[in-house]
Amino acid sequence: MHNPRQYYIILFTAKLIYYVHNYKIFNTISFIDAPKFLDSGTNVTAVIGRDATLTCSVKNLQNYKVAWLRVDTQTILTIGPHVITKNHRVGVSRGDQAWSLTLRDIRMSDGGRYMCQINTEPMITQTHHLHVSVPPDIVNSSSSGEVIIREGENVSLHCSASGTPPPTITWRREDSALMKIGKQTVGKWSGVWLNLTAVSRNMNGAFLCIATNGVPPSVSKRILLRVLCSPSLWTAQKMVGVYVGETVILQCRIEASPPPILYWMHSEENRLKNDSKHTINIKFENFKHSITLKINNVSREDTGLYQCHAENSLGAAHNDVILYTLATTSTSSTMSSTAEELPTVTTSIQPYAELEMSVNNRQLPDEDNFVVVLSQHQMQNLELSPSS
Repeated sequence: MHNPRQYYIILFTAKLIYYVHNYKIFNTISFIDAPKFLDSGTNVTAVIGRDATLTCSVKNLQNYKVAWLRVDTQTILTIGPHVITKNHRVGVSRGDQAWSLTLRDIRMSDGGRYMCQINTEPMITQTHHLHVSVPPDIVNSSSSGEVIIREGENVSLHCSASGTPPPTITWRREDSALMKIGKQTVGKWSGVWLNLTAVSRNMNGAFLCIATNGVPPSVSKRILLRVLCSPSLWTAQKMVGVYVGETVILQCRIEASPPPILYWMHSEENRLKNDSKHTINIKFENFKHSITLKINNVSREDTGLYQCHAENSLGAAHNDVILYTLATTSTSSTMSSTAEELPTVTTSIQPYAELEMSVNNRQLPDEDNFVVVLSQHQMQNLELSPSS
């Protein structure tokens, strides 16, 4: 018979081997069947005011539960299918191996870290990040409004915008014309400041500052630049010829800001007004303006010097137009029965250069000198400037 002590030692060893073997098998099975995440944490970007969803995918959840927490505030939001927080904007839903946390009507304060947690021992967790983006918005209180400067001065326009991510600012003219910035002439410019040098009257008008940050919609602000300048005038023609009894229109273009007072004068007398003889039409557009004078049923008394005048707070200017009348000669001749004789035509013509010189020297010729007499033959071969 064997020694009883040896027998007990052999029996203990056999039981120990059995327990160790079964423990390894149990833990191997437990490890394989334990819950685990199918992917890593996510970074979700949502626009303010919209909804955002964070999803946690879990395999082999078994009887364990999934909970969502707000990391920054250590707030439990959901456990399983139940919403724990009193925030009515929070929701939870379950899909195929997925637990989704939904936040409705996103606010800036919702941005931060969120944790998906499974109550195993030890606990396993996964962190998700929510980024809240905000469309750009122009900050009117710190942006330029209407700006008024004199021609030739420098000016700086400023545009401030908020948003997440921070917006970029682009400048352009409303009419898409070019801008002079330092030594550059460009169609667009980037930056919160638009520095214009030696501003000319052609820069008068609206500028657009456009803010974008990749989150629609982009926004813009219209900034009006008013460039003050004294009047400058141009007439369509220095000299205009017309037949007696016809109608003629004299034209004058003006550049001035602020808008000037415009009027016509005849032979440096009183201002002309709208009446049966005269019709005056004025148009204002930005810094470019025009004034026309329509003279009906032209007579000899209507010829002479006409002046277009413009006046504003920065100065005054005028320009001249000479109005003269045209006439044709008619001659009679006696035809011989024995021989044909060509009629003799006598034509008196005021030379154009002499008339122009008189105007430039401000020495107005007599009334009759404003009549240019042409023969019928000359009329057929002479191209006259249009009178209207």
